[in-house]
Amino acid sequence: MMSSNQKREYDEEILECLQNYSFGLTITDIADKIDTTRNTVYRYLALLEGKNLVFKKKVGRYVLYFSKDKRMEFLKDITPVYKSLIKSIQNEFGTRIETYKRIGKDLVDVLTLPVHTEGFEQLESLQNLTNKEIFELIKNIFPFLSIFDNKVNVRIIEISNDNSTAIYQIYNSNLLESEDYLIHFYILAGYLQQELKTILKKDVSCQISKYEIFSKKKDSYLNFSLKLG
Repeated sequence: MMSSNQKREYDEEILECLQNYSFGLTITDIADKIDTTRNTVYRYLALLEGKNLVFKKKVGRYVLYFSKDKRMEFLKDITPVYKSLIKSIQNEFGTRIETYKRIGKDLVDVLTLPVHTEGFEQLESLQNLTNKEIFELIKNIFPFLSIFDNKVNVRIIEISNDNSTAIYQIYNSNLLESEDYLIHFYILAGYLQQELKTILKKDVSCQISKYEIFSKKKDSYLNFSLKLG
C-alpha cells in the first residue's frame, strides 16, 4: 500500500499496464486497472504519446491505446523451429485445407497464450458493435494471432456492400517467403472462425481467397475473407 506522501509514477504504471495488454485499452480500462481517474490517465497518455511510447487507434466508437513494446522478442528463437515444423507437415501430408482448418478449430479449446486470449476478451467487452466496427477491431487482432510472425502487416482491402464480408490482406510476413508455410494460414483460419463463432454467437466463415508468393517477402501477400452471418 502506497503511503500518502509517496509520489505515484503514473507514466510508468500506465506504460506497464499497456504492455500487458497488446490489443489495447480504453482510458476507462486503464483508469480501472491502475485505480486512478480518467483525467489522470488522459494527461499521462498525452505525455507518453509525445515520447513515442504509446499510440492510439479509433475502433468504432472506442479509442484504444497501445504500447509500442509488445513483449514478443522471446519468440524470435522459436520461429525457425515452428517454420521447420509446418514445412515438414506440409511436405508429408500436402495441402489438406479442411484438415488444417479442423486443427485450428480444435486449438481453440487448448490454446491459452495470453497474447491470444486478451484480444478476444477485448472484442467480447466491446458490446453492440456493427460488423464494420468488428472488422476493424479484428484487423488489430490479426498480427498477434500469428505469434511467430508478429511483424506481419494486415489491412482491409474490401468490405461488401451489405457489410457482411471483409477481405483482409496479410503482407510482410516471414511465413509468406515460400508456399512451404501456407498451412499456417489454414490453421489460423480454422482457429479464428471457431473463436469468433463462440464470441459473437453468429455464423462465421474464414477462407483463404488468394495468395501470391514472390522472391521478395515485401511483395508477397495473402487475402483472407471473413464473413459474419
